[in-house]
Amino acid sequence: MQILKDGVSIKNEQFGFPETHYAPTLDAVERIEVIRAGAALQFGPQPGGAINFVTKMPRTDAQFHFETKNAYGTDEFFQNFTEIDGTVNQFGYYAYYDHRQREGFRENSDYQLNAGSAKLVYDLTSDSQLILTIDAYSEEHGEPGGLTAVPAPGAALYQVDRNVTTRFFDRFRFERYYGVLEYKKIFSEHTELDIKAFGGYLSRYSKRQRGGGFGVAPDPNPLPGSAASTNDIQLREDYTQGLDARMRHDYPLAGDFSTITGGVYFYHALQDRDDQRGLTPDADSGVPRRFNTGVSWNGSIFAENRFQFGRFSVVPGARIEFLQQSLSEKLNITKPADQLFSRSDFSVVPLFALGLDYVVVEGEKTTSPPAGPGEAKEMKNVASPTTSVGVPRVELYGTVAQAYRPRTYGELVPTSADGVVNGNLKEGTSLQFELGVRGKPLPYLTFDVSGFYYTFNDQVGEITGTNADGVSFTTTENVGDARFLGLEAATELDVLALFNGGSQSPYGQFNFYGNVTLLDAEFTAGPADGFTPSYAPNYLVKVGGIYRWKDVVKVGLLGTIVDDTFADANNTPERFIPSYTVWDLTAEVNFCHGRVGVFAGINNLFNENFYAEIRDEGIVPAYGRNYYGGLSLKF
Repeated sequence: MQILKDGVSIKNEQFGFPETHYAPTLDAVERIEVIRAGAALQFGPQPGGAINFVTKMPRTDAQFHFETKNAYGTDEFFQNFTEIDGTVNQFGYYAYYDHRQREGFRENSDYQLNAGSAKLVYDLTSDSQLILTIDAYSEEHGEPGGLTAVPAPGAALYQVDRNVTTRFFDRFRFERYYGVLEYKKIFSEHTELDIKAFGGYLSRYSKRQRGGGFGVAPDPNPLPGSAASTNDIQLREDYTQGLDARMRHDYPLAGDFSTITGGVYFYHALQDRDDQRGLTPDADSGVPRRFNTGVSWNGSIFAENRFQFGRFSVVPGARIEFLQQSLSEKLNITKPADQLFSRSDFSVVPLFALGLDYVVVEGEKTTSPPAGPGEAKEMKNVASPTTSVGVPRVELYGTVAQAYRPRTYGELVPTSADGVVNGNLKEGTSLQFELGVRGKPLPYLTFDVSGFYYTFNDQVGEITGTNADGVSFTTTENVGDARFLGLEAATELDVLALFNGGSQSPYGQFNFYGNVTLLDAEFTAGPADGFTPSYAPNYLVKVGGIYRWKDVVKVGLLGTIVDDTFADANNTPERFIPSYTVWDLTAEVNFCHGRVGVFAGINNLFNENFYAEIRDEGIVPAYGRNYYGGLSLKF
């Protein structure tokens, strides 16, 4: 899926290297938008839709605000978050610094993170402004290795000691420096222009000792010349630039207001990947083995129109994607110089979507249509209403949308030391359907229930196996066509308002909420036919309660319940992830009109024993019960 910060992708490289190692700290985030189905085509072609972190803007009620938060916790956890903001005449500013560190509960599981951002806002006129945002981020953490639940010679069994370390020298480092310049212009109450120019640099560095296996540690006393006496070092450097220009316009049609949103997108990325062989298990540099360069050029044209006819709306959308990717080997010590591989791939992919919405029950409107300028990019669903209305309100909605998942650099050419890529690898395509009902029938109750069905053809995944010599290998290939069928339901109930005749209770708010996803997923063709796709549990439930009293007290108990699943496409026993239930408890109390606050929390309240993830080196255990607490100051 696409991951955005203020509408700009924060993936390492949007298509060629679409991992996400960076996200803004939630202390600096105003809200998180989940953009799905057809509306997601306004932000990219990805089948999973998009998540957009919308960060804070400068407050305008004073020239200077200051807030700092310091937290301490288990295993020498420490965090300092400090922010300042304000507005002076036409000039607004917002800046934060975030530092986090921890030793971790396993040896070599420590981490340290430093991040900062500065946002400058200048009002050119009463209806136009410039916004400049500069981000800096760096982190380093250890990788303590994986365990196994399947007995094997030399294996570190999860059941015996989940806290044992199998990798003492593996480290990961990441740096990211990025800038965005945005121009916003409101031509009228009905027309807005938004242009973003962005670019930056990031580096991803890792060093990992060779030898060992799934849940098996490398030889602690390796002989000279053995695999465990060396390590693999990888450095990826990305340089990205782009432009996003979009316009929204509301216009009268058939006695109502309709809205059209559209624009163009341009993106360029250059990536260098350098693989070296360290001559000791903890070497920071080594002998060059492979070097390749990847280049991406991407252009898109997108548009969406909401035709509003009273309570009924029809929303067609489209995106045309132009993508050129190439990867060229500059060095590969396993090949003669005249056999170095180079491959280029060009695609033109048109994508379409259609959304329908009908308001069954509508209360008295509190604002007149259409929506205010700027809400187009905040649209959470292609069929969402654009008007603010009173209670009650209930609506039916449905969407059908296409999506597309291009190949990555590593899928064009096998860039890892032992990786294998199917030479006929195809890009993935998806067709999605959703039908649901949502609303706020009562002042204290909201709900959303929908059923979905989508197909994902030529899904790319990993097939693990063992060759004739008993050596494990991983192949990247089209693992087949898959279909996903399920139900999603969400609700939030203010219990105290329920017993207070629908009005807010003088005793505060106690919001009970629940979200459930029921999923039936299966490969229907290809090498993995009949298997379950990776990380596709049959159910996922989030439930909890949050109590608030004014702005003084807040207490929350939040639970996550996940069914078992697999971490690979061919459902091997060693990649099985058992089901688990985790509860977190948080509380905060504010004093002096919110200027002083204390907070605390217990993560994994009942000390659930579960997996965080499964990697190539084995099972990574999740944190057990851990604590934190701290103090915040504002003025």
